Amino acid sequence: MNKIFVEENGIYQIDLSAAANAVGDLHEKYKSIAHILTDVDFIAETESEIFLIEYKNTDIENARDSTVFKEKIKNGTFYDSILKKYYGSAFYVLACRIKKPINFICIIESTFLDSPMRKRMLASIKKRLPYELQDIPEITAKLINDFKVLSIHEWNEQYSIFPLTKVIN
Repeated sequence: MNKIFVEENGIYQIDLSAAANAVGDLHEKYKSIAHILTDVDFIAETESEIFLIEYKNTDIENARDSTVFKEKIKNGTFYDSILKKYYGSAFYVLACRIKKPINFICIIESTFLDSPMRKRMLASIKKRLPYELQDIPEITAKLINDFKVLSIHEWNEQYSIFPLTKVIN
């Protein structure tokens, strides 16, 4: 099974070959339920954990307009969208009965997104993830282990086993 996935613009690829299992087409699986659930771009499973990976890049040619991205951040709809992607993808992982810690990583490349804005984004999304819910005694699944907002460079530094690089033509 090929574990190298090209993002929707066809400019970058992520190599999940080091993963025990990888999913790059969850949206195709969810079509049967009329898009009730949304999904992250990629899921990687290692021996000890799960990575839910969402990728956005407004700095590449043909990407959606960065002014739309700015507006979605300002009005909060981007945060809502990211949260729906986490919950829809976590549902898939839990439905597959995978009992490993889930790490949710948003790789966002945008000149608009400076360091203070990344920190605000991280804080706004993190407080709406189920950290406290998993402390309830009857909840036995580890719903979330970690959440990060990273640039491509930061991703490649921290998760070099899953390199995100430009597609070579």
